[in-house]
Amino acid sequence: MRRYNNTRWIPLVMGITMVAVTAFQLFWLHSTYEREERSLEIRTNMAFRETVQDLQVARFKLNPPQADTLVPVVPGKTDVRKPVDEDQKIIALVNVIRERFNDSVRAGRMFEKEGEHNPRRNRLIRLMYDMDAAQDSVRVPDIIKAFAEKQVQQNIEVPFLVQRFLRDRQSQKAYNEVTLGLIHPITYRIDVYNTQDYVLRRILAPIFLSLFIVGFTLLSFILLYRNLLRQRRLAEIKNEFISNITHELKTPIATVSVAIEALRSFNATMDPTRTREYLDISHNELQRLSLLVDKVLKLSMFEKKEVELKYETLNMQDLVEEVNTSMRLQFEKYGAEVSMHQEGDTHLEGDRLHLVSVIFNLMDNALKYSQGKPRIHIQNTDLQDAVQLRVSDNGIGIPEEYHGKVFEKFFRVPTGNLHNTKGYGLGLSYVAQVVEKHKGNIRIEQGREGGSSFVITLPKKPA
Repeated sequence: MRRYNNTRWIPLVMGITMVAVTAFQLFWLHSTYEREERSLEIRTNMAFRETVQDLQVARFKLNPPQADTLVPVVPGKTDVRKPVDEDQKIIALVNVIRERFNDSVRAGRMFEKEGEHNPRRNRLIRLMYDMDAAQDSVRVPDIIKAFAEKQVQQNIEVPFLVQRFLRDRQSQKAYNEVTLGLIHPITYRIDVYNTQDYVLRRILAPIFLSLFIVGFTLLSFILLYRNLLRQRRLAEIKNEFISNITHELKTPIATVSVAIEALRSFNATMDPTRTREYLDISHNELQRLSLLVDKVLKLSMFEKKEVELKYETLNMQDLVEEVNTSMRLQFEKYGAEVSMHQEGDTHLEGDRLHLVSVIFNLMDNALKYSQGKPRIHIQNTDLQDAVQLRVSDNGIGIPEEYHGKVFEKFFRVPTGNLHNTKGYGLGLSYVAQVVEKHKGNIRIEQGREGGSSFVITLPKKPA
């Protein structure tokens, strides 16, 4: 049992491990959430910048009036068209600026004729004013509409707000802002809000993975700890069984040894009465020893599925009377009152040997665990398709929390004294095995005036 002494530390270790696993998963999810937030911010700013620039290009009339995505490449007779790519847009923008600059140069010559003293400055100012005129035509509603369409395309649908304001030249530019114009720069800014739902949808898979890992780890720890407690309990039951069975084996052996020694040393053979007494004592003790070995062997055979029932037509009432007759001396020794009652036809098909052993075990337990003067009542009842056997006593009873456990091998109800009542924790386990093999069921009921009632229901015909 030394290896089980440290089990009290196992829940603490498991708890610390679960806290560590949960903390790691929370940290990982938090990092994933922040990463998705940054990714959303970058994608939103890039999409906003592209939207404004596209509108700016459109205001310079880089695209033909017929279609936004096609430009004529052969004028005159043919109308051959092809898609506009990014390089062509840049080249077109440069051409437009060059043409505007040439126009500004021609206008500057007119200014020069009129007496303008700095023609280069005038041309530059004229160009800047012309470009500002194009920027002023980019309206906020157009940006909102175009950006909403781009959101759908890129699957980043989140609420947003677009603002337009005049920007101070010395102020630092933010990533979510786009400034247009030269003489009078205009800044457009986008702000996204209520992004939690979008980000959470993006990290649903990691969330479910973390929940699965934490839940699976917790379930594994619970099952492991339960199995460990079960193993510990089995070890305790095994030790208790070894202690009990050692005591039970040594008692009949010692008694028989003493009886034989008395016959040899004290000339008991000259006294027929004393000789018969010693022989009866030896016979009873050897019978007890044989019964113990028989219980262990039968239970082992049932667990290994090596038992084949030999069905025959039986009368449960006859089996009860047979067991009562074989235990008459024990009943007389303890002054027990045994009553039997039968209702209806109690014939059924079953294995005679094992059913007799079942009745013997139940009546033996009723005798051993009775208080004062034992009173045992056995009743057989016809249930049409089944026969019910009820064995009741006035004993110490079985607490309700142990009703399911008493049928486990080696289990005995805790009494604080291992040898207060002789037993091995095998009888009721064997009874339950036989009843199950006959496709029946067994239950325990509390007696009205103390004690317990074991109720067995067996089908009349094998399934």
